Amino acid sequence: MRVPLSWLRERVEVALPAEELARALSRSGTLVEEVHAIGVPAVDGNLDRFRVGRVLSAERHPDADRLRVCAVDLGGPEPAGIVCGAPNVAAGQTVAVALPGALLPGAPKPLGVAKLRGVESRGMILSAAELAIPGDASGIMVLEDGPAPGTPLAEVLPLSETVLELEITSNRPDCLAVQGVAREVHAVTGAPLVPLDESDPPAEGPGRVEDHAALEVQAPDLCPRYMARVFTEVRVGPSPAWLVHRLEAAGMRSISNVVDVTNYVMLLTGQPLHAFDLDRLAGRRIVVRRAGDGEPITTLDGQRRTLDPAMLAICDAEQPAVIAGIFGAEFAEVAEGTTRVLLEAATFDGPSILDASLRLGLRTESSGRFEKGLPRELPQRAMAIASRMLVELCGARMVPGTLDAGEPPPPREPVRMRHARLRAVLGIDVPPAESQAILERLGMDVEAGEDALTVVVPFERAGDVTREIDLVEEVARVHGLDGIPAELPRLVGDGRLTPQQALVRRLSRLAADLGLHEAITYRQVPESDADALRLAPDDPRRRVVRMARPMSAEMAVMRRSMLPGLLRAVARNQAHQRGDGGLFEVGRTYAPREDGMADERLWLAAVRFGAAGPAGWRDRPRPVDVHSAIGLATTLCRAARVRPAVRPNAAPYFHPVRQARLVAGDDERPVGWAAEVHPLVLRAFDAAGPVAAVVLDLDAIAQAAGPPPRYEDLLTVPVSTRDLALVVAEGVPAAELVGAAREAGAPLVREVAVFDRYAGEQVEAGHVSLALRLELADPGRTLTDDEIEGAVARVREALAGHGARLRG
Repeated sequence: MRVPLSWLRERVEVALPAEELARALSRSGTLVEEVHAIGVPAVDGNLDRFRVGRVLSAERHPDADRLRVCAVDLGGPEPAGIVCGAPNVAAGQTVAVALPGALLPGAPKPLGVAKLRGVESRGMILSAAELAIPGDASGIMVLEDGPAPGTPLAEVLPLSETVLELEITSNRPDCLAVQGVAREVHAVTGAPLVPLDESDPPAEGPGRVEDHAALEVQAPDLCPRYMARVFTEVRVGPSPAWLVHRLEAAGMRSISNVVDVTNYVMLLTGQPLHAFDLDRLAGRRIVVRRAGDGEPITTLDGQRRTLDPAMLAICDAEQPAVIAGIFGAEFAEVAEGTTRVLLEAATFDGPSILDASLRLGLRTESSGRFEKGLPRELPQRAMAIASRMLVELCGARMVPGTLDAGEPPPPREPVRMRHARLRAVLGIDVPPAESQAILERLGMDVEAGEDALTVVVPFERAGDVTREIDLVEEVARVHGLDGIPAELPRLVGDGRLTPQQALVRRLSRLAADLGLHEAITYRQVPESDADALRLAPDDPRRRVVRMARPMSAEMAVMRRSMLPGLLRAVARNQAHQRGDGGLFEVGRTYAPREDGMADERLWLAAVRFGAAGPAGWRDRPRPVDVHSAIGLATTLCRAARVRPAVRPNAAPYFHPVRQARLVAGDDERPVGWAAEVHPLVLRAFDAAGPVAAVVLDLDAIAQAAGPPPRYEDLLTVPVSTRDLALVVAEGVPAAELVGAAREAGAPLVREVAVFDRYAGEQVEAGHVSLALRLELADPGRTLTDDEIEGAVARVREALAGHGARLRG
C-alpha cells in the first residue's frame, strides 16, 4: 500500500516528519517498508527556485532553427532570457520555469547559466517529464492562466511528494485505505482525525433508478450486498491534475475522470467500485450469478478468459460484464462517448474471490482487498463519496434512488476487556483511562466499568477484533510494545520427546556423526519424478496427491519418494564443484487415500556421492558402493535397536544387482533399502555417479525396535567388602562357589570374585585354598554391621554345602 504523505495529512493533522512518522507506525505494527521521495527534491530551499513565468516573446535562435530565444516575465524588473528547444513554445503562454541553481528530479547537479549557440540562457522552461509529474512529454507544459509571474510553482503544481510504502498484513484490510492508515496515525500520535464526508449529492437526474436499470442477485452467499446508482449527462474526459498526481503517487495510472474517481475512492476508503457504461449493458440489467461452465469473457486487458461455476460474475441480460471483485469486461467499459454510468459498490465472499483470482492468474488492486474480507457497511460509504465526485468532476446528474440488494450485516456483539487480564498478559500496568483512550482513538465505542471495559468494535475491524485478547493486543501495540519487559515464560510442565521424536533425534545425530550433512528439500515436486525414477506405468507409486493450486509445474504434486530431492541436491553440489560428500534428510512422503486425504510416512534417506565419501573417524575414505550403503543402513538401524537381516532386492531406480533390502522380525518386514543409484536415474537428475543411497522406513523401524535398555541406579554409598579364605576339594569349580555365594547373599551381595588360589604344603593333599571377596551394598543407604554379618553367614553356610570350609 502506497500512501502519499500529503493525502494522509489531509485526513489526519499530523506534523511529524516522514521518517519519524514511519517509525511510529512500524512500532505499532503497521510496518513502513520504505519512505519514497518523488518529484522535485525538497531540500535546501530548492522548491523556491521553481517559478511561474509568462513568455513575452519567442524569437528564432539566430544560429539554430529548432531553438527559440524567449523573454520570460518572472515577476522581476527585467524579463529573463531563456533558450528553449520545445516545438510548442509561443508568446503569451504561462509556463513553469526552473531558475539557475534549481535541482531537477534525477539530475546529478543543479541547473546553471548556459550558453546555447552563443546565446545565454538563464533558466529552463519545463515539460511535465522534467518535473516527474504526469503530462505530455513532447513539449513544454503550458499552465492555465491565473497565477501571476513569479509565483512559486509549488503553489500551482504538486512538485514534490513523499510516499510511505506500507506492508499490510492479511488481517488488516482496513489499512488498505488512506482513511484506515490515518486512523492508525491518529491512534498512535493523538493527532486530530478528519472524518469522511459521507453525505450524498443532490439527486437531480430524470426519473427513478428503477426506470434506468434492474438488479437481481442470484448468489447471495457469494455476494451478501450489492449497491448500484445511475448517473446521467456524464462527461468523460481527463481528470484534474491534483487527482492524476494523487493516483500516480499511490501507484495507479490515470485513465479517465470516471475511472479515476472509482480508483480514488477505493484508495481512500478501501472499498473497490466499478463503473459500467449503462447503454452497453444488454437489457440495462445487472444479474449477479455464478458463471456458466466454460463461459467466456474478454477482460479490459484484451485477454479472453474462461470462467466456471465456482466463480461469481456480474452480468447483463446476456453475458458477464465483470469477473466479480477482480476485473471488468471490455465491452462494458466507460469510454469517451459514455453519457450514462451505472456505479457498483458491493461486498463479495473473500475466499471465493481469492480462489478465482489464483485460478485465473489475475491479481488486481480490487481482488487484493476483497479476498481479505470487506464489511457489508463499507459500500454505502464509498458510494456516497464517489457519487459526489462524479457530480463535481464529471458534470454528472445522479438519478434518485439506489438499487441495494442484500441481507443486513450481523450485529456486533460487545467485547469485554478486564483490567486484571490486561495486566496479567502484558506484565505492566496500563491505566484504565489510557486503555479507554487508545481504544476510542481506534474508532471503538467504549463503556468504562469498575473492573473492565465493554467495547463495541467498528465495522472496519469487526473481522479482526473479536476476543478479549484482541483488545489487549490493540492496547499493547499502541501503548508501545518496546515498553513491555522481556521475560521468559514460566514452565507449567516438563516437555518430553515422543518416541518418534526421540528416534529421529538419535538417528539424525548419528548420521551427522558419520559425516553426513542434513538437507531439507521440497515436499512439492514435479510429476515427472516418477519417470525419472523409471517406475513402471502401472506402478502404484505413480498415484500422487496433487496440489489444488500449484505455484509451478515443478511443485505440482506431493512427493512419493525422498530420493529425487536428495539427487537434485547432489547435482547442485556437483555443479558447484563439490565432487564428493554425503547428505541425509528426515521427512515425510504422501500417498493418496480413497477419502481424498493422504497417508503420511516418515523416512530417513541418505546419499553418498563421489569417488570417495567423506573421511571417517580415522580419516580413511569410505568407498561409495552398495557395501558402504549397507554398512551405513545397518549402523543406523542398530542405533534404533533393530538388528536387520540383508536380503536381495529389485527396484528400478537402483543398480540392477547392487542393491539390498533390510528386513527385521520373524515376518521379515522391510525396514530399509541400501543400494547404488541406477546410472539412468542419475542422468535424469543431472547427477554424476557413483551415488550410494540408503532409505529407512522410520515407522517400520519404530515398530520393529526392541525394548529400551534397562539401567540400574549407580551406588550413592560406599561398598562394604568381606574376604573369605576357603579350603575346598581340588575338583570343585571356583565358578560353582561364586554362584552359590551370590545366590545366598542376595540381594545385599552385589559382587563375588576369586582373588587368590593356593595349593601347597600348608594345605592338605587333594585340596586348594581359594580366597573370595564379597562386595555388599544397598543403593541409597548404609548397611549395618548386623546386616552385613547376617549376609556373610548365609554365604558361609551355602559354601559349606559345597564342601568348603574356612581356612584355619
